[in-house]
Amino acid sequence: MQQNSTRKSSYWTTFTVFILLIFSPVCVKFLTDAWGETWLTFTRPLTICTSIVSVLFLFKKKIVPIVVLSIFLFFTICEWVMIKNYDTYMTLDHFMAFATTNIEESTKFANNNLGALWYIIPLVLIFIGTCTLYYRSTLPTFRNRLITSTICIPLTILHLLPYDTNTNNIDSFYTFKSCIFENTFTRPPLNIIHLSKITFRQIYRSMQTNDFQFHSTRIKEISEKEIYVLAIGESVRYSNCSLNKIYPRETMPLIAQQDNLIFFHNYYSSGTTTAVSVPMILTRATAKENALKYRERSIVQVFNENKFTTVVIKRGILSQISSAYLYQGVDYTVDVKSDAEVIEKVDSLSHIHDKLFIMFQLQGSHFYYDNFPDEFNKWRPNCKTDKGITSDSLYINAYDNTILYTDYLLNAMVDSIKTQNAHAVVWYVSDHGQTITATQGWHGTGNKEEYHIPLFIWFSERYKNNNLQIVKQLQQQTFTPINSDNIFYTICGMAHMQLPLEYAHPTWDISSIDFLVHPRQLLLGNQIINLDE
Repeated sequence: MQQNSTRKSSYWTTFTVFILLIFSPVCVKFLTDAWGETWLTFTRPLTICTSIVSVLFLFKKKIVPIVVLSIFLFFTICEWVMIKNYDTYMTLDHFMAFATTNIEESTKFANNNLGALWYIIPLVLIFIGTCTLYYRSTLPTFRNRLITSTICIPLTILHLLPYDTNTNNIDSFYTFKSCIFENTFTRPPLNIIHLSKITFRQIYRSMQTNDFQFHSTRIKEISEKEIYVLAIGESVRYSNCSLNKIYPRETMPLIAQQDNLIFFHNYYSSGTTTAVSVPMILTRATAKENALKYRERSIVQVFNENKFTTVVIKRGILSQISSAYLYQGVDYTVDVKSDAEVIEKVDSLSHIHDKLFIMFQLQGSHFYYDNFPDEFNKWRPNCKTDKGITSDSLYINAYDNTILYTDYLLNAMVDSIKTQNAHAVVWYVSDHGQTITATQGWHGTGNKEEYHIPLFIWFSERYKNNNLQIVKQLQQQTFTPINSDNIFYTICGMAHMQLPLEYAHPTWDISSIDFLVHPRQLLLGNQIINLDE
């Protein structure tokens, strides 16, 4: 009898520890931060969490709750890192970043957050010990477990009732909606369930566009060789790009010397993470209508419909399975391992095809800011080559070196394309910017440094001579407020692609005489922020 009681006690101890472990990010935030949140805001997700765990513990097969809770633990650890190092819960942007990352990026992220091990390791050890204790324990009777779960159900319902801490208005549906979705589903662990559902639903939807067509046509047929290149940068912010004529360091000295280069000073990204911003560059999706990226195809489809050879050089987000919808229908995909190899592939492909569209994303200035060879180690000390040195400039110096290297690669690509004597255009736009401190770099928080980014367009002399009106129009927009929403339509306009009325929006094409300035919006998590207010 005593042994059985001990085993039952161990079971309930395990149950309690599981709840505390899964909910630990909120506990940490609540205890370490003077937020002044109400107990209702705090206990709402805790109660629901308790219900989830109690239902899991109804299973006779002990492996079921262990597997499910292990998944929760992984994201709990991610939440801890986000809270302790970045002072934020995991949002859809962060979740998509985890979902689309590769081994190289994951390794760098782990290495740069080793300081979190002091609280992650104990968390894992406690979890393993708790799982062992639970697995060896004797389950209480189904009746007792059912009673426990049943008690949680009315508590959950109680906490789902609408409330308003300011007005005590329990009748407002708006209040109900805001409390449930803004307070509950943004907190661990329910944010993980909510974000998983959104992510996988979106990926599934993207698989349903196999037969999609824009039915685009060409306004102007070009008899000469045509080369169009869309180069997407990584984490380059406007303030550190010397093309702005403000930054004292010459971080992009080579490309600045190119003729026929137009730099846009007032370009904003519509997202501050790659997984959010890149789809809005490549598709008609906007912050307000983000689901379009799953219902339609990308700019690749437009060039396919007009008999161009389309190539995607897979690096960065374009190499991820979850982002494959961005290049559905492409003629060729090329896998590369370095930014230098990207430029080599562009060079070789441009000599082969007469009607060519190439799209790629560079590793560029991705944190840890180590993507540059020794010959571009201009600003020192930096976090790549001068480890052990303490300096406020370690990250900025390394960051600027990565931009200097990107400048070299882009200039080499433009020089190569110039030798083709083709009707050619190169669009370069970063995916997002960076927030950089003395000891860290990150993005996804909505800081202006993260969405004010460089955009430039280079065109060949032959293109310029044949499209004087387009060039003149572009030159007039160098300080005009524009954002990611403009890219898709501008590429179509400069390549003389015409979309049917249901897809055409000439007022968004900055190369068109019909162009109009539109309000710019930022998609940050599930929130839409108006940037021009």
